[in-house]
Amino acid sequence: MRIRTQIVATLFSAVALIGLVGGVAIVSQISLTKSVALAEATSVARQLAETIAFRASDAPRSLFERPDALREFVTLQHGRSKRDLVIVDKNKVIFADVPGEEQNIGTTFDYDPGNEIARTIDDGVPRNFVEASADVADPIDLVAVPIEDAPGKIVGAVLFEYTPLLRAAQQRTNDMLWLVGLCTAAAVLIAAASAFLLLRGFSKGLAGLNRGIESLARGDAGARIGRTSDDEFGQLAQGFDTMASEIEASRAQLVDQKAYIEDIVQTVAEGIAVIDGKGQVVSVNPAAAEIIGRRSDKVVGQDWQSALDIRGPSGDKPASGTSPVELAMTTGRRHQNEVRLAKPDGTSLPVVVSCNPLNRADGGIVLTLSDPPGQARRTASGLRHFSRGIFRRRLRHA
Repeated sequence: MRIRTQIVATLFSAVALIGLVGGVAIVSQISLTKSVALAEATSVARQLAETIAFRASDAPRSLFERPDALREFVTLQHGRSKRDLVIVDKNKVIFADVPGEEQNIGTTFDYDPGNEIARTIDDGVPRNFVEASADVADPIDLVAVPIEDAPGKIVGAVLFEYTPLLRAAQQRTNDMLWLVGLCTAAAVLIAAASAFLLLRGFSKGLAGLNRGIESLARGDAGARIGRTSDDEFGQLAQGFDTMASEIEASRAQLVDQKAYIEDIVQTVAEGIAVIDGKGQVVSVNPAAAEIIGRRSDKVVGQDWQSALDIRGPSGDKPASGTSPVELAMTTGRRHQNEVRLAKPDGTSLPVVVSCNPLNRADGGIVLTLSDPPGQARRTASGLRHFSRGIFRRRLRHA
């Protein structure tokens, strides 16, 4: 996977994670909102149920046993809370209702879809439900809490509306959801902007590096990127420019050394020829061309056996595979022999042939042609004179 794709995938993953966390927070908050509203309503309804069942010293009977007082109590609580409050007996018959709903007293409350009231009266566990009645315009959320006249003796239930509590909690939740949504949107925008800036900087820095590398690969040793930023790409560009400068300096040194070596090869008295792994002559110096008796352009590119007519000391042709050239190429070791070299004009010349294998994957050898030992002594003084001249020239260049 490309680095740019990895960056984009990482940023999109971060955005998705932010959205997921926001979604989980929203769902959790909605559930918590309902739970908190129901818990608060259940607590208030329990207090009302305890008040209704309470027997004071000045009133030996509870409110549940005094209908008029109970209805007055319901009216008072409704005036304070503005919430529906219904008291039913153990048969779900309405015992007291809020002002304006007095006509319901004496009727059975049958607006709990799951018969939650009867189940609460039976086991004493508070339950919530939504009133399913055609008489109300909007659904009413109610919680049923048992009224205990004595421990374990349930005589009825308090039906307390908690719709306002739920709506208030939902409003707080909505406000929080807006905040979460805005934060999520801001995080997404920040991530997108960061991705854009990061990718732009990445693309710009990578493009500069690619241009420099391509130029250097084409042989342009003077290619430079230039440090255009202070980030990691700027440091890489600076490192590349330093490397390119060193390569340029090394290349210049190699050119000088190559020219120096070529100068030596071209002017040395010994004949030097390079033969590749296929047996073709790659290059010859002037001395080798003179010894062979042919022009350099007539020798280069030819098979060595066509260019060099090597014979034994007595002038006979050696057996196949026994010449120094063949031995060096087949064994990969240095071979040297004193032979006679037949020239195109029919004459022959005694020479010492030295074949040194090249350390290259495709093989090849460097072949030198020099005078036999007797003649070498006659040319030694000339070679020493030549070497001193080359050494002086090298010192002047240095």
